[in-house]
Formats: sequence, structure tokens, C-alpha cells
Amino acid sequence: MHELAADTEHEGELARHLATTGAEVEILEHDPEPETASEPDPEGGDGQPPAEPVDPSGLDIAGTIDTVLSWVGEDPARARHALEVEQARDGARATLVNRLQQLAGPVVE
Repeated sequence: MHELAADTEHEGELARHLATTGAEVEILEHDPEPETASEPDPEGGDGQPPAEPVDPSGLDIAGTIDTVLSWVGEDPARARHALEVEQARDGARATLVNRLQQLAGPVVE
């Protein structure tokens, strides 16, 4: 059982659950679930969305916010790397960018 306080921001599975139950919540950002099926590609592809480039570090930037933050952990170097990769994507997720900026700490030049 979870006690929920007003004006508290939730992420991940709990946030998705609250949004789907009809609870009075404000959705701050779209965090899509991984796609399980898709329509056929009109250009004759395999029906899957274009794959994100594979990151040699093991970062799955196309994953959920929780997936990216789990990979980062508390490592500022990983946070900076994930931040660079996320900001280079079309439609960078503001919630993830903000969290990664906090974890990355100040930029040292």
C-alpha cells in the first residue's frame, strides 16, 4: 500500500499505474511503454521502428526513463554520457534531461 501526498511527482511503474487507474493526476511527460507490435512498414521494412544506434557503453537510451536512470546509477560520468545522448535525440525527454543534469553535477572544463 502506498500513501500518496498531493503535489508529489512519481516516476516509473507507479506513475504509469496511477495514470491508467483514473486517479486525478497530471501527466507531465509522455513515457511510452516499449512497443510490442507495430503495423507493417509501408516502405517494406520489418514493421519495426528504426532502431536507435547501439551505444557501446551498454546505455539503452530508447528505454524508459527508469531504464536509463538504472544504468546511470549515481555515476556522474555515466549521467553526463546519457545526457549527451538523450539531448541528441529527437524529442528528448525533459524529465530525464533534468534528472541527468542533477546527477551529472557541475560541468568541469
